Amino acid sequence: MRRREFLAGSIALAAGKTALPSSTWAQSAPRINRIIDAHCHIFNATDLPIEGFTKKIMVPKSAQTSELVARFADYPGALEALVHAITLQVKRAAPDLQSEIDTIDGFERDVEKKPTTDWRREQDRGHLRNVLRLIWFNWDVFSDRPLSLTEGIVLEVALEQIKLFLIQQIHEGFGKPDLTAEDREVLGGLTPYQVDAMADELYSRDDLLGRYIRWALLYTRNRYELAEELDQLHGKVAQKSRIVLMTPAIVDFSKWLEDDDELSIQDQVEVMARIACRKDGPRVHGFVGFDPLRQALYDHNRGSAPDGDPMALVRRAIEVNHIGLGKTDKVTGGFIGVKLYPPMGFRATDNKHLPDASFNEPAYLRSPDTGLGSLIGSKLDAALAKLYSWCSANNVPIMAHTSHSFGPNTEYEDRADPIFWAGVLRQDAFPRLRVNLAHFGHFNNAVQHARPQDHVDKCWEWTVGKILTNSAEAYADISSLGEILKTGPSRKIVDCMKAFKEHFHDSDERLLYGTDWSMIAQEERFPKLFSSRPFPDVMIFFLRAVGYSDLQIEGIMFRNAVRFLGLGQAERDRFGEKSTRGRLEKFYAAHKLSSEWMSVFD
Repeated sequence: MRRREFLAGSIALAAGKTALPSSTWAQSAPRINRIIDAHCHIFNATDLPIEGFTKKIMVPKSAQTSELVARFADYPGALEALVHAITLQVKRAAPDLQSEIDTIDGFERDVEKKPTTDWRREQDRGHLRNVLRLIWFNWDVFSDRPLSLTEGIVLEVALEQIKLFLIQQIHEGFGKPDLTAEDREVLGGLTPYQVDAMADELYSRDDLLGRYIRWALLYTRNRYELAEELDQLHGKVAQKSRIVLMTPAIVDFSKWLEDDDELSIQDQVEVMARIACRKDGPRVHGFVGFDPLRQALYDHNRGSAPDGDPMALVRRAIEVNHIGLGKTDKVTGGFIGVKLYPPMGFRATDNKHLPDASFNEPAYLRSPDTGLGSLIGSKLDAALAKLYSWCSANNVPIMAHTSHSFGPNTEYEDRADPIFWAGVLRQDAFPRLRVNLAHFGHFNNAVQHARPQDHVDKCWEWTVGKILTNSAEAYADISSLGEILKTGPSRKIVDCMKAFKEHFHDSDERLLYGTDWSMIAQEERFPKLFSSRPFPDVMIFFLRAVGYSDLQIEGIMFRNAVRFLGLGQAERDRFGEKSTRGRLEKFYAAHKLSSEWMSVFD
């Protein structure tokens, strides 16, 4: 089972009790107070190509399961108008680069200026009221692009269905069994005050719809707020955070989606670097996104791309240097590693064996003027080789999406297969390349069977196990494992993991804890803030149910990530400033901040 997908225009209700066997919950959890979240995200709506991702990935996947989305099948223009309008509102609500930096600068000068929880709650309500007012009263926003008469009618009917759905969440019997003329009059006659009251009611609901609403509103927040909430979700011990470090990843796939309506990667790097050097708050050092298509386009156009050289941006995000800007001095760095997203359409290696015809999305890709022309796979391989060579030489870890999910089509999702990473790690050209094969543990090809443990060798996880065995530099994170929150799926995952553990005896030394926050926050049973059983404890119980010892679990939750990320003193002694530890010490010194906190890694 893959990570649950957020369905545009519909809510899939789910049921289930506590996931793991009661005997497991009855045991006390090992007290693990040092945790590294090796896979998370704190991006907001301005950082993402939401419209392109929704149209090219989420909507097609939802068409088979969402009745509302299916109604748009013959009228794509109407659906695009709906997606465009809602995207516009969400992006308007999210803070941009300078707004967030100014906010952080402001409350670091005067703590009284830091936004409060009550202020944020009122902001959330305001954003939701605006969205509902948009649906009820601002037809012109939905029709700001040309629509045929038929498409206009379909859009109007869809908006009516959305209104009906929302009202029925509060007044269940309204419009049943059929919507009457009187019902339609009521539906269209609500006042702004009534719509606002409905928004407030939906926001405060503790059901699945309320959870989805509050999850969606996370994307209107400052990134530092999302980091602080992730810190709080892990709990504290004696007022001290259990999470020692979080490593949120930036994603870069706008070139594949033909949607550049996002904050540039360079600007995202700048705001994340500002969060990394806060005087207090959680420790945040992330992974910068790298897209080999963006690099290949830059190389193909002989360096004329407006965004500049992607590899230069990667180096600027990770290497610590002083750059003179007029009378000011800017410090680069603050990032730990690089994030790759293969299901957008590329393999980790051997793209050269793919014919140009297999690169059918985006349409411009085969154009010699706007795309890569011919030999597309070879050009992608060349771009990736640049990254691998630099990362290997500088001990920079890579996080790669290796789940069959969230690509434009099934063929592209196949390219995320971890088997291609085995080919990369065998190459002598990249002797110190360190890779995290992310999203391990779903066992998609096994859980559909009554006895999934008999089919684990048909799963990508089995391939990952072989890679972990054969390469000293390979790791795998168990992020986005929402299945452990639900009874049926969790039991199957436990059975699969037991079979995996029995075959790959040293797996405890290579698995990494990760949440995939904030994506996982949409899960129905994801623990709330200040829960007596926070998510890391749910993961600990899961790992114990699989059969890992307390010492092994402590490694998965903390020590393995220290090795993968290069945070130990031994690596610092061996590689100096070409180690993550050395670069971070230099980063803190440049900002006149103490790096003593990193002694926890020794």
